[in-house]
Amino acid sequence: MQQKLNDLANTGNKGLKELANFSVSDAPIQDFLRSVAETHNLNISIDPNIKVLITNNFTNASVINILLYLCQEYELDIRFFGNILSFVKYVPTQEKVAYSPKKLKLIYDDIKDWVSVDLANDSLSLFAKQITQLTHKNVLVASGVPPKLLSAYVEKMPFKKGLEKIALTNGLVLSQTDDSTYILELPAGEIDKNGKQITNNISSNNSKKKTEIADGASLKINKQNGNTFIDIDAINTPIADLIKMISSELGINYVLFSDVKGNTTLRVKNITYDSFLSLILQGTAHTYKTSQGVYLIGERVSEGFRSVSLVKLAHRPSEKIDEMIPKELKQGVEIKVMEELNAVILSGSSPQIQEIKLFLQAIDQPVKNVLIEVIVVEIRKGNTIKTGIKAGVSDSTVRTGGEILSGLDFTLGSKAINRFLSTLSSGAGINIGRVTSNFYLTLQALETNENLQVRSTPKLSTLNGHEANLTIGQSVYYVEQTQNINPGVTPITTITQRFQRVNADLNIKINPKVSEDENITLDVSAEFSDFIPPTVNGAPPGNATRKFTSKIRVKNEEMIVLGGLEEARQSNSGSGVPLLSRIPILKWLFSSRTKTKQKNKLVVFIKPTLIH
Repeated sequence: MQQKLNDLANTGNKGLKELANFSVSDAPIQDFLRSVAETHNLNISIDPNIKVLITNNFTNASVINILLYLCQEYELDIRFFGNILSFVKYVPTQEKVAYSPKKLKLIYDDIKDWVSVDLANDSLSLFAKQITQLTHKNVLVASGVPPKLLSAYVEKMPFKKGLEKIALTNGLVLSQTDDSTYILELPAGEIDKNGKQITNNISSNNSKKKTEIADGASLKINKQNGNTFIDIDAINTPIADLIKMISSELGINYVLFSDVKGNTTLRVKNITYDSFLSLILQGTAHTYKTSQGVYLIGERVSEGFRSVSLVKLAHRPSEKIDEMIPKELKQGVEIKVMEELNAVILSGSSPQIQEIKLFLQAIDQPVKNVLIEVIVVEIRKGNTIKTGIKAGVSDSTVRTGGEILSGLDFTLGSKAINRFLSTLSSGAGINIGRVTSNFYLTLQALETNENLQVRSTPKLSTLNGHEANLTIGQSVYYVEQTQNINPGVTPITTITQRFQRVNADLNIKINPKVSEDENITLDVSAEFSDFIPPTVNGAPPGNATRKFTSKIRVKNEEMIVLGGLEEARQSNSGSGVPLLSRIPILKWLFSSRTKTKQKNKLVVFIKPTLIH
């Protein structure tokens, strides 16, 4: 293992040779190795079933030595897949024991040509091999004969007759070719054209002849090692008749509370009686149970066949869990949700309850929490030009100073900041990966320099697949006045004032969906509105709204940037001496003008983080 780690370190994975400093206490080994991998740029995977807590202090220790120490201390093994290290529980290799075939109890007298054999669940192929080696008479197993265990005992019997008795007691027949080769094979008529066994009509201790139990139905009973197995072949046979006939043939006690309606067609082999009942009653309204060795067969909803079960949920809330169960499973089963115990009460037939239990176990999985950090930033780009001369009269003598003629007044940030802002505002979606706290310090510096305004920095937490909603709003009220004049001899004027509200909201809706590989799909819907000055004096304030909807996919703890919502404002104002302020060239001496251009772009930073 050490040699492989050294080879890997020499082929580009320099992080294995780096020195590490770690101090941990009762930390899961998964978290510790993940920190090592992130710090030293390694690809590490660890089996989640390993339950190990680490308490260590490493100072100036190489990463290779740390990994070797963990493997030796906690019995771990490393599997290498290219530059990927996979940590698993160490399983010591067991030395393979050389196979030594059993020495069968065989005795042969070549003078009298008699044989003594004592077999007890011994292999047919092994018997044929060892009897051939002992007697020097070829004994072969015919093709198509399945692997079989032989049990027989003969003593001092002629060789051929002894083989015939052994074959007979084990469902085989013995034949002899012209060259005195003995062949053990299945009885004639019991092998189809493909060499597969179909039936067995030989009377023995382990089998019974096929019996016709009804029109179009036959039964064969096999007894193996004290267990009873049955083969059934039926075509469009009433289910009730099959149950009665097979139970009678097997000598099984049963009670049939109501007839099972319907016919069935089936062909099964080597099944137990319980499996037969489970198969044939599936899809009907009946079920069965045993009581003191008696099989009770009746309708699922009848008294004695109903059962009640309490299913507790470990990870999901029980609220509305009954709505998730498919209708087909709920038929005939009463379901009650018990929120106090976070459980579900099921009442009905046992087979249906078991199906619902399996379904609930499948969906009772822990739901991941997602922390969503949102930063709403407004990028400001603009300039203001002021030109002209202003003159006035003051109460006191004005000192000479300042600008004689208006000049150009711009406020710009550094080139690096402007390039950064251009990058953010140019694209609709940019993945900037994982960020550190310095990123937020950069935003703060930009805000101080008035390159942008951080409008909101909320943190939302929600479950996987559930929507998180944030609304921050501001309201402005204006007066709406209504004047009513009632005609008459003396007209009466009634003035009614009513306050109306105009809202400007910041509304963000995010619905995260986490995949198995911890990629997160975000459905983002955002709406931003601002107040704008009224275009007419006395009118209510205006409202400018910007909204977007987006679906993006990011990795855990990566930040995505959404931008492109732009607002442009332009104003041009001036004042000066009448007439003279309109004459070319002279207007620069007898007027003052202000020209402003401003563009605001809205950028949204979104960073989802899984909370385990």
